[in-house]
Amino acid sequence: FHAEDYIEFLRRVSPDNVRPFSQQMSRFNVGECTDCPIYDGIYEFCQMYSGASIDGALKLNQKQVDIAINWSGGLHHAKKSEASGFCYVNDIVLAILELLKYHQRVLY
Repeated sequence: FHAEDYIEFLRRVSPDNVRPFSQQMSRFNVGECTDCPIYDGIYEFCQMYSGASIDGALKLNQKQVDIAINWSGGLHHAKKSEASGFCYVNDIVLAILELLKYHQRVLY
């Protein structure tokens, strides 16, 4: 779902190296003057909460569970190439895409 250059930006940027990324920060709506600051471990955090949502969808698809909840997820404001509302990666879209592999419709 997310653009590769956006995810690569999240992987590489940190509070210690923001200067070389100033143009990208503006383009991706990330930084000091937005509601999506750069902080240490941002990429790893996105991996964890998105991975948990995808894992929940996989378990539902494989009928290993009837209910899956990701208390750290639900960061649905992120767009394909832009952070928004303290949401960097849209784990809801990623989980829905996984669910659609087995189900015609997903109610969200």
